[in-house]
Amino acid sequence: MGDLLMSLPAVHVIRRALPETTVELLIQESLQPLLEGYTDVDRLHTIPAEDPVTWKTILRTARRLHHLHPDAIVIFNPTKLFHIASFLAGIPIRVGYRRKFGFLLTHSLPDTKSIRDLHDAEYNLELIRLLGIPTNEPPTLTLPTHPREQMQLLTLLEGLGISTRGPLVALHPWTSNPAKSWPLESFWSVADNLIQKGQPVALIGEPTAEERRIPAPGGVADLRGRIPLGLLPEFLRLCTVLLSNDSGPAHVAAAVGTPVVVVAPKEHERQLQRWRPIGESHRILIAPTISQVSSEIRSILDSG
Repeated sequence: MGDLLMSLPAVHVIRRALPETTVELLIQESLQPLLEGYTDVDRLHTIPAEDPVTWKTILRTARRLHHLHPDAIVIFNPTKLFHIASFLAGIPIRVGYRRKFGFLLTHSLPDTKSIRDLHDAEYNLELIRLLGIPTNEPPTLTLPTHPREQMQLLTLLEGLGISTRGPLVALHPWTSNPAKSWPLESFWSVADNLIQKGQPVALIGEPTAEERRIPAPGGVADLRGRIPLGLLPEFLRLCTVLLSNDSGPAHVAAAVGTPVVVVAPKEHERQLQRWRPIGESHRILIAPTISQVSSEIRSILDSG
Protein backbone atom coordinates (compact mmCIF):
# COMPACT_ATOMS: atom_id res chain seq x y z
CA MET A 1 0.00 0.00 0.00
CA GLY A 2 2.79 2.42 0.89
CA ASP A 3 4.63 1.87 -2.41
CA LEU A 4 1.43 2.51 -4.36
CA LEU A 5 0.50 5.68 -2.48
CA MET A 6 4.02 7.09 -2.80
CA SER A 7 3.77 6.75 -6.60
CA LEU A 8 0.54 8.75 -6.82
CA PRO A 9 2.17 12.22 -6.57
CA ALA A 10 4.15 11.34 -9.71
CA VAL A 11 1.01 10.02 -11.42
CA HIS A 12 -0.71 13.30 -10.56
CA VAL A 13 2.11 15.31 -12.14
CA ILE A 14 1.96 13.18 -15.31
CA ARG A 15 -1.78 13.77 -15.56
CA ARG A 16 -1.41 17.52 -15.07
CA ALA A 17 1.50 17.82 -17.53
CA LEU A 18 -0.10 15.62 -20.21
CA PRO A 19 -3.86 16.14 -19.87
CA GLU A 20 -4.64 14.61 -23.29
CA THR A 21 -2.61 11.47 -22.61
CA THR A 22 -4.25 8.22 -21.51
CA VAL A 23 -2.81 7.22 -18.14
CA GLU A 24 -3.25 3.62 -16.99
CA LEU A 25 -2.07 2.14 -13.70
CA LEU A 26 -1.15 -1.48 -13.02
CA ILE A 27 -1.44 -2.35 -9.32
CA GLN A 28 -1.82 -5.31 -7.02
CA GLU A 29 -5.29 -6.80 -7.20
CA SER A 30 -5.91 -6.45 -3.46
CA LEU A 31 -5.34 -2.68 -3.62
CA GLN A 32 -7.85 -1.91 -6.36
CA PRO A 33 -10.67 -0.82 -3.96
CA LEU A 34 -8.40 1.92 -2.62
CA LEU A 35 -8.20 3.67 -6.01
CA GLU A 36 -11.69 3.19 -7.39
CA GLY A 37 -12.73 6.54 -8.84
CA TYR A 38 -9.20 7.97 -8.73
CA THR A 39 -9.44 10.70 -11.36
CA ASP A 40 -5.75 10.99 -12.27
CA VAL A 41 -5.88 7.67 -14.16
CA ASP A 42 -8.13 6.57 -17.00
CA ARG A 43 -8.01 2.85 -16.22
CA LEU A 44 -6.86 0.55 -13.43
CA HIS A 45 -5.36 -2.84 -14.24
CA THR A 46 -4.52 -5.44 -11.61
CA ILE A 47 -2.05 -8.25 -11.10
CA PRO A 48 -2.05 -10.94 -8.39
CA ALA A 49 0.11 -9.95 -5.42
CA GLU A 50 2.08 -13.19 -5.26
CA ASP A 51 2.49 -13.96 -8.96
CA PRO A 52 5.81 -15.89 -9.10
CA VAL A 53 8.44 -14.69 -11.56
CA THR A 54 8.61 -17.53 -14.07
CA TRP A 55 8.95 -17.43 -17.84
CA LYS A 56 5.26 -18.25 -18.02
CA THR A 57 4.26 -15.19 -15.97
CA ILE A 58 6.81 -13.01 -17.79
CA LEU A 59 5.39 -13.96 -21.19
CA ARG A 60 1.82 -13.57 -19.97
CA THR A 61 2.62 -10.10 -18.61
CA ALA A 62 4.46 -9.16 -21.81
CA ARG A 63 1.43 -10.14 -23.92
CA ARG A 64 -0.80 -8.13 -21.63
CA LEU A 65 1.40 -5.04 -21.89
CA HIS A 66 1.68 -5.43 -25.67
CA HIS A 67 -2.11 -5.58 -25.93
CA LEU A 68 -2.35 -2.20 -24.16
CA HIS A 69 -0.03 -0.59 -26.79
CA PRO A 70 1.53 1.98 -24.42
CA ASP A 71 3.98 4.54 -25.75
CA ALA A 72 5.80 4.60 -22.41
CA ILE A 73 5.91 2.73 -19.12
CA VAL A 74 7.23 4.00 -15.79
CA ILE A 75 8.20 1.23 -13.37
CA PHE A 76 8.25 2.86 -9.94
CA ASN A 77 8.98 -0.35 -8.03
CA PRO A 78 11.74 -2.22 -9.90
CA THR A 79 11.10 -5.89 -10.59
CA LYS A 80 12.64 -8.34 -13.03
CA LEU A 81 9.12 -9.29 -14.11
CA PHE A 82 8.23 -5.84 -15.45
CA HIS A 83 11.68 -4.96 -16.76
CA ILE A 84 11.74 -8.11 -18.89
CA ALA A 85 8.05 -8.04 -19.81
CA SER A 86 8.08 -4.39 -20.90
CA PHE A 87 11.14 -5.10 -23.06
CA LEU A 88 9.51 -8.13 -24.68
CA ALA A 89 6.30 -6.13 -25.19
CA GLY A 90 8.25 -3.66 -27.31
CA ILE A 91 7.22 -0.59 -25.34
CA PRO A 92 9.24 2.25 -26.93
CA ILE A 93 10.02 4.19 -23.72
CA ARG A 94 10.78 2.21 -20.56
CA VAL A 95 11.60 4.22 -17.42
CA GLY A 96 12.87 2.88 -14.12
CA TYR A 97 15.87 2.12 -11.92
CA ARG A 98 19.11 0.41 -12.92
CA ARG A 99 18.62 -2.74 -10.91
CA LYS A 100 16.89 -6.09 -11.38
CA PHE A 101 17.69 -6.21 -15.13
CA GLY A 102 17.54 -2.43 -15.39
CA PHE A 103 19.75 -2.59 -18.48
CA LEU A 104 16.55 -3.46 -20.41
CA LEU A 105 15.21 0.06 -19.80
CA THR A 106 15.57 2.94 -22.25
CA HIS A 107 15.67 5.64 -19.56
CA SER A 108 16.96 4.88 -16.08
CA LEU A 109 18.42 6.23 -12.88
CA PRO A 110 20.77 4.56 -10.41
CA ASP A 111 18.92 3.39 -7.31
CA THR A 112 20.49 5.58 -4.60
CA LYS A 113 17.63 5.46 -2.09
CA SER A 114 19.76 3.72 0.53
CA ILE A 115 22.36 6.51 0.62
CA ARG A 116 20.18 9.62 0.24
CA ASP A 117 17.54 11.24 2.43
CA LEU A 118 14.74 12.23 0.06
CA HIS A 119 11.12 11.32 0.60
CA ASP A 120 10.07 8.23 -1.37
CA ALA A 121 7.57 10.29 -3.36
CA GLU A 122 10.42 12.59 -4.42
CA TYR A 123 12.37 9.63 -5.79
CA ASN A 124 9.35 8.79 -7.95
CA LEU A 125 9.19 12.38 -9.17
CA GLU A 126 12.83 12.09 -10.23
CA LEU A 127 11.88 9.15 -12.44
CA ILE A 128 9.26 11.02 -14.43
CA ARG A 129 11.72 13.84 -15.12
CA LEU A 130 13.29 11.33 -17.50
CA LEU A 131 10.12 11.79 -19.58
CA GLY A 132 10.87 15.51 -19.82
CA ILE A 133 8.18 16.41 -17.27
CA PRO A 134 9.22 19.17 -14.82
CA THR A 135 8.60 18.40 -11.15
CA ASN A 136 9.59 21.49 -9.23
CA GLU A 137 6.79 21.49 -6.65
CA PRO A 138 6.74 19.39 -3.45
CA PRO A 139 4.84 16.09 -3.77
CA THR A 140 1.14 16.17 -2.97
CA LEU A 141 -1.11 13.20 -2.21
CA THR A 142 -4.91 13.23 -2.36
CA LEU A 143 -7.69 10.68 -2.69
CA PRO A 144 -11.14 11.64 -3.99
CA THR A 145 -14.28 11.87 -1.87
CA HIS A 146 -16.94 9.24 -2.53
CA PRO A 147 -20.40 10.24 -1.22
CA ARG A 148 -21.79 6.73 -1.79
CA GLU A 149 -19.00 5.19 0.29
CA GLN A 150 -19.58 7.86 2.96
CA MET A 151 -23.20 6.82 3.32
CA GLN A 152 -22.26 3.13 3.34
CA LEU A 153 -19.68 3.80 6.03
CA LEU A 154 -22.05 5.84 8.20
CA THR A 155 -24.59 3.02 8.02
CA LEU A 156 -21.91 0.51 9.03
CA LEU A 157 -20.71 2.61 11.98
CA GLU A 158 -24.25 3.32 13.13
CA GLY A 159 -24.92 -0.42 13.16
CA LEU A 160 -21.86 -0.88 15.37
CA GLY A 161 -23.01 1.85 17.75
CA ILE A 162 -20.17 4.26 16.87
CA SER A 163 -20.99 7.96 16.70
CA THR A 164 -19.13 10.27 14.32
CA ARG A 165 -20.75 13.46 15.57
CA GLY A 166 -17.78 14.41 17.73
CA PRO A 167 -14.00 13.98 17.57
CA LEU A 168 -12.86 10.42 16.94
CA VAL A 169 -9.33 9.09 17.44
CA ALA A 170 -8.25 6.10 15.33
CA LEU A 171 -5.51 3.70 16.43
CA HIS A 172 -3.53 1.54 13.98
CA PRO A 173 -0.82 -0.31 15.97
CA TRP A 174 0.02 -2.86 13.24
CA THR A 175 2.83 -2.75 10.67
CA SER A 176 4.36 -5.03 8.06
CA ASN A 177 7.72 -4.95 9.84
CA PRO A 178 7.77 -5.58 13.61
CA ALA A 179 11.17 -3.86 13.83
CA LYS A 180 9.48 -0.49 13.23
CA SER A 181 6.69 -0.98 15.78
CA TRP A 182 6.04 1.07 18.87
CA PRO A 183 5.06 -1.35 21.68
CA LEU A 184 1.45 -2.50 21.52
CA GLU A 185 1.15 -2.01 25.29
CA SER A 186 1.99 1.67 24.78
CA PHE A 187 -0.82 2.07 22.23
CA TRP A 188 -3.18 0.53 24.79
CA SER A 189 -1.99 2.95 27.48
CA VAL A 190 -2.60 5.95 25.23
CA ALA A 191 -6.07 4.60 24.45
CA ASP A 192 -6.80 4.22 28.19
CA ASN A 193 -5.70 7.82 28.81
CA LEU A 194 -8.00 9.13 26.09
CA ILE A 195 -10.99 7.03 27.12
CA GLN A 196 -10.64 8.11 30.75
CA LYS A 197 -11.03 11.70 29.51
CA GLY A 198 -14.18 10.79 27.58
CA GLN A 199 -12.57 10.70 24.14
CA PRO A 200 -13.96 8.01 21.76
CA VAL A 201 -11.26 5.76 20.29
CA ALA A 202 -11.54 3.23 17.44
CA LEU A 203 -9.06 0.43 16.68
CA ILE A 204 -8.56 -0.32 12.98
CA GLY A 205 -6.39 -2.56 10.84
CA GLU A 206 -5.92 -6.05 9.48
CA PRO A 207 -3.81 -7.79 12.14
CA THR A 208 -2.49 -11.32 11.93
CA ALA A 209 -4.57 -14.13 13.38
CA GLU A 210 -2.38 -14.05 16.51
CA GLU A 211 -2.72 -10.27 16.87
CA ARG A 212 -6.47 -10.48 16.36
CA ARG A 213 -6.74 -12.62 19.50
CA ILE A 214 -5.25 -9.84 21.63
CA PRO A 215 -8.18 -8.07 23.35
CA ALA A 216 -8.59 -4.35 22.79
CA PRO A 217 -8.62 -2.06 25.83
CA GLY A 218 -11.99 -1.59 27.49
CA GLY A 219 -14.05 1.16 25.90
CA VAL A 220 -12.25 1.04 22.55
CA ALA A 221 -14.43 0.44 19.49
CA ASP A 222 -12.79 -2.65 17.97
CA LEU A 223 -13.06 -2.28 14.18
CA ARG A 224 -10.28 -4.72 13.29
CA GLY A 225 -11.18 -6.34 9.99
CA ARG A 226 -14.50 -4.46 9.79
CA ILE A 227 -13.51 -1.52 7.58
CA PRO A 228 -13.07 -2.73 3.97
CA LEU A 229 -10.18 -1.16 2.10
CA GLY A 230 -12.58 0.71 -0.18
CA LEU A 231 -14.12 2.42 2.87
CA LEU A 232 -10.84 3.15 4.68
CA PRO A 233 -10.27 6.62 3.13
CA GLU A 234 -13.78 7.74 4.08
CA PHE A 235 -13.44 6.32 7.59
CA LEU A 236 -10.15 8.15 8.15
CA ARG A 237 -11.70 11.31 6.70
CA LEU A 238 -14.25 11.13 9.54
CA CYS A 239 -11.51 10.84 12.18
CA THR A 240 -9.90 13.82 13.88
CA VAL A 241 -6.49 12.15 14.21
CA LEU A 242 -4.83 8.78 13.55
CA LEU A 243 -2.20 7.31 15.87
CA SER A 244 -0.18 4.76 13.92
CA ASN A 245 3.06 2.99 13.33
CA ASP A 246 4.74 3.64 9.98
CA SER A 247 2.06 1.97 7.84
CA GLY A 248 -0.14 2.19 4.77
CA PRO A 249 -3.15 3.59 6.67
CA ALA A 250 -0.97 6.48 7.88
CA HIS A 251 -0.50 7.50 4.23
CA VAL A 252 -4.20 7.03 3.49
CA ALA A 253 -5.03 9.37 6.39
CA ALA A 254 -2.57 11.95 5.05
CA ALA A 255 -4.15 11.66 1.59
CA VAL A 256 -7.60 12.57 2.95
CA GLY A 257 -6.33 15.41 5.15
CA THR A 258 -6.48 13.74 8.56
CA PRO A 259 -3.54 14.55 10.87
CA VAL A 260 -1.36 11.57 11.76
CA VAL A 261 0.81 10.95 14.80
CA VAL A 262 3.42 8.39 13.74
CA VAL A 263 5.33 6.62 16.49
CA ALA A 264 8.46 4.55 15.95
CA PRO A 265 11.48 3.17 17.78
CA LYS A 266 14.82 4.99 17.57
CA GLU A 267 16.15 2.45 15.06
CA HIS A 268 13.52 3.52 12.51
CA GLU A 269 14.19 7.27 12.65
CA ARG A 270 16.18 7.50 9.40
CA GLN A 271 13.72 5.34 7.43
CA LEU A 272 10.89 7.68 8.47
CA GLN A 273 12.60 10.53 6.65
CA ARG A 274 11.83 8.58 3.49
CA TRP A 275 8.43 7.17 4.49
CA ARG A 276 6.84 9.92 6.62
CA PRO A 277 3.28 10.99 5.70
CA ILE A 278 3.12 13.74 3.08
CA GLY A 279 1.99 17.12 4.44
CA GLU A 280 2.70 19.57 7.22
CA SER A 281 0.04 18.63 9.79
CA HIS A 282 1.60 15.33 10.87
CA ARG A 283 3.79 14.59 13.90
CA ILE A 284 6.69 12.12 13.93
CA LEU A 285 7.56 10.90 17.44
CA ILE A 286 10.67 8.75 17.88
CA ALA A 287 10.75 6.50 20.95
CA PRO A 288 8.24 8.76 22.74
CA THR A 289 6.76 8.38 26.18
CA ILE A 290 3.07 7.64 26.58
CA SER A 291 2.64 11.12 28.03
CA GLN A 292 4.22 12.74 24.95
CA VAL A 293 1.96 10.85 22.56
CA SER A 294 -1.15 11.61 24.59
CA SER A 295 -0.17 15.28 24.69
CA GLU A 296 0.29 15.48 20.89
CA ILE A 297 -3.08 13.88 20.28
CA ARG A 298 -4.76 16.18 22.78
CA SER A 299 -3.14 19.18 21.05
CA ILE A 300 -4.59 18.11 17.70
CA LEU A 301 -8.01 17.49 19.24
CA ASP A 302 -7.98 20.91 20.91
CA SER A 303 -6.94 22.67 17.69
CA GLY A 304 -9.53 20.80 15.60
